[in-house]
Amino acid sequence: MTAGRHRWRQQWWAWSLMAVVVATALWLSIDTTPRTGVDDSRRYAIATQLKCLQCVGESVAASQSPLAVQFREEIDAQMRQGRTDDEILAFFSQRYGQEVLLSPPSSGLGSLVWIVPVVAVAAAGLGLASTFGRWRREVGARSTEDDRELVARALRHRDAPGDDGPGGESADRTGS
Repeated sequence: MTAGRHRWRQQWWAWSLMAVVVATALWLSIDTTPRTGVDDSRRYAIATQLKCLQCVGESVAASQSPLAVQFREEIDAQMRQGRTDDEILAFFSQRYGQEVLLSPPSSGLGSLVWIVPVVAVAAAGLGLASTFGRWRREVGARSTEDDRELVARALRHRDAPGDDGPGGESADRTGS
């Protein structure tokens, strides 16, 4: 195995390990613990996860439509009953369907929305790495002994003492 090939293989494993570490860190950073209590910041956080069904592209938190106001009042009522964020979101999704949620669920079939892009990017990266590695091997395999000798002769000629550079006098001009 050549040194370049061995070095590439070591680097490939390092990049793969780094990708696993980053993916694990992202996975662990997801806050799935339900929050409780009654305050405006919690209501706003829940309302930003719900889509206003009367508006195009607006969350319940940003909309001033009558339905959005009713949703916020319902969120307040649910919080006063001691429901968790997940329970409140589940209430709305059961009542109005999954399309009321701005973020797809991170479990079940909805988890594909989160997993497929990561897998696609990883597969594309591995495909590119494989292709570049194959190209590098093919380029190295195509050079012949004559090619290497020609390069070595050119390098010797360039570094020869008495060479004045391009257009200057050199020892190789005599036809040797």
